[in-house]
Amino acid sequence: MPRQPPIPVPADSPTPQLNRILASLPADELSRLADDLELITLPAGCVLYEAGDTLPFAYFPTTCVFSLISTAEDGSTAEVAMTGKDGMVGITLVLGGETTNHKVVVQCAGEAYRLRAEVLCWELDQGVGLHRLALGYTQALFTQIAQNVLCNRHHSVDQQLCRWLLFSLDLIEGHQLDVTQELISNLLGVRREGVTEAAGKLQAAGLIHYRRGRITVTDREGLEARVCECYGAVKAEYRRLFAMSAAGLARHRVRPNPATLRQRAEARLRQTQGAATGPVPASRWDTSNLVHELQVHQIELEMHNEELQHAYQEADALREKYADIYDFAPVAYFTLDAQGVILQVNLAGAILLGIKRSQMGRFRFAASVEPASLPVFSAMIATVLTTQMRQTCEIPLIATSQRPAARVKIEAIADADGRECRMVVIDITREEDKAAPA
Repeated sequence: MPRQPPIPVPADSPTPQLNRILASLPADELSRLADDLELITLPAGCVLYEAGDTLPFAYFPTTCVFSLISTAEDGSTAEVAMTGKDGMVGITLVLGGETTNHKVVVQCAGEAYRLRAEVLCWELDQGVGLHRLALGYTQALFTQIAQNVLCNRHHSVDQQLCRWLLFSLDLIEGHQLDVTQELISNLLGVRREGVTEAAGKLQAAGLIHYRRGRITVTDREGLEARVCECYGAVKAEYRRLFAMSAAGLARHRVRPNPATLRQRAEARLRQTQGAATGPVPASRWDTSNLVHELQVHQIELEMHNEELQHAYQEADALREKYADIYDFAPVAYFTLDAQGVILQVNLAGAILLGIKRSQMGRFRFAASVEPASLPVFSAMIATVLTTQMRQTCEIPLIATSQRPAARVKIEAIADADGRECRMVVIDITREEDKAAPA
């Protein structure tokens, strides 16, 4: 099959929502991808990748269908899976690889959105909607591959042909497939005579109408009644995995996209000018070009500012999230300076020492340590700050108005500059009481 270049199509052609993965993305993620999704037309027989090729793009089909084909050393082939509007091509990138181990061929001509590999990998690294949906689709694809292996080994050619026809119909509009018996035999990995015989049986039963190069399904319910369980098993897995919703996942930072910033700014300027005054006539004066450049630059700055505002908002949200985790942790956290003064303390730490958090900067941790254990505690702090190595010790704390005397385990480590000591303090009083002999 010849490797043919994709044909660009007009921007007002089918929307990304025709692809099941893109349609399931949260609105903000899909809008973030909009400038990088390129709609292309792919002719039947076009080879996207050969086995071992590096993947520069991932593809999200809308109206075309792809076959994933494995080839033996003697040149014989078999289709391991097919994908269309229910998925994507480029699972290798989802799983962290760079090259494919099978050939990808356009089985039915149509359109698809392609996305540069580096952009897809960036999105996947965010761990949000696209990542979750792509992994779900990967599991569904593996299920399809496993069922195809089972079907090709244990089921009749009639059943295999029914399965293949039904899968193909699920991925296209209408009931007509432009495909030859020779191609089907290559994809199923069976003799052409076997496909001819099976197609003849289906046509005699009134389920399909076949003429050279074209199959029309006239009774889909009849096909479903004759197909093996492999078709239903794969369909059920796709339904289960796509039932997940990515809409409720946490939003991550806005992706910087300097490569298309100018293009997006130009588009926004055209929209603004078109809405306000209609098309701007061309001018031969340099001043007109200067004004245009200034307007585009202004919009670029505004778009940069929008992205920064999103980044600030999400940074604030993360800071508040981790501040809550710190404050309401079940163990005590302290930060001390070189003199042992408490610089920071969480709620559990304040309760443990019986102090107010407003006393930070005026209260020394050593004031709560039993006097006999002060040398041990002071030596640990000095060692931590000097060596910048993790140290532990167990010391008793004096009683407070809220609790009796307690014994605690301290794990301490210095900051990067060796000026502050950060401690985790765990009350082990009850553990020691349990360990003590009756």
